[in-house]
Amino acid sequence: MRIQLSPTRIVKDALTVWSEHGPEVDMVMDPKHLTFAPESIEEIYSFHVLDHLFPDEALTAATNWYQCLLPGAQLYIVTDDFEYIARGFVGGDISVDLFNQMHNNPTQFTRESGAALLSKAGFKSDDVHVWFADVPNLFPRKHFELVLDGKKAV
Repeated sequence: MRIQLSPTRIVKDALTVWSEHGPEVDMVMDPKHLTFAPESIEEIYSFHVLDHLFPDEALTAATNWYQCLLPGAQLYIVTDDFEYIARGFVGGDISVDLFNQMHNNPTQFTRESGAALLSKAGFKSDDVHVWFADVPNLFPRKHFELVLDGKKAV
C-alpha cells in the first residue's frame, strides 16, 4: 500500500490520508500518528506536514512513519525550503507579508536539518537523499520546496 499525507490527491494511485474529511481524502487518520500495522506500508508521501509541526512533534511523526514502512520501503517528505525562502526574503523577492502568509511554520527545514531528522527517525544517513527537481512519475517539486526521501534498510 502507498499512502500520501495531504488533504488533496497529489500522487496517483496512493491512498490519501488526512486528519479530517474532504473530497479527496480516502481515510481519516492523524498524520502525526499513523495507526497502520508496523512494516505494512510500501511508500509514504508527506506533503507539508512536518513543517507545520513543532520540532518534537516532527520527530515523533517521522519516527512513526519509519515504523510503518516495510523494510526497503521509502518515505518522501516535502516541506518549505528555508534556505530558498530566506534568500528570497533577504534579496527582496519575498516580502514579510508573503512569508507570514505562506511560509510562517513552527518548524523550518534545510537540507541538513531535514536529513538529520530522518536519521534521528531511524533512516541510515546514506539512505537519505535530496531532490533538486521533480520526482519522476510521482509529483512535481515547487521552486520553494525541499524534497527528501529516505529508504528503510532491509
